[in-house]
Amino acid sequence: MEGSFPVLITVNNSAPHCRPRNARRLMKYKHASTLSNRQESNDDYLATELSNSHLMIKEWCVADIECDHEQLGLNGSPTKVKKVDNIVFQSKESRQIEDFDEDIDELMKELIEGHIIG
Repeated sequence: MEGSFPVLITVNNSAPHCRPRNARRLMKYKHASTLSNRQESNDDYLATELSNSHLMIKEWCVADIECDHEQLGLNGSPTKVKKVDNIVFQSKESRQIEDFDEDIDELMKELIEGHIIG
């Protein structure tokens, strides 16, 4: 896969499993962090940055990616939340089902019809 920077790549659950990690590389970069993380942790981040520049993860902000501000945040999100329900189950509302496919299918149909799950 190739693309010009900046690029955002997402992977869904149908992708094959990742290759096993390279242990040496994992150990080399296990202390990598961003500048803001280092500032928050009160470490001597300046000395760490100068001595281990390969451990610095570059952070990008809105100005770095030069995009339309209208497409960012809540205003730019194509997802709109219509309603949020908090469902608290009481012990009296519990029920037991047998370990049969028919019982599980029936329960799933009830939950979908009741709009408890999508």
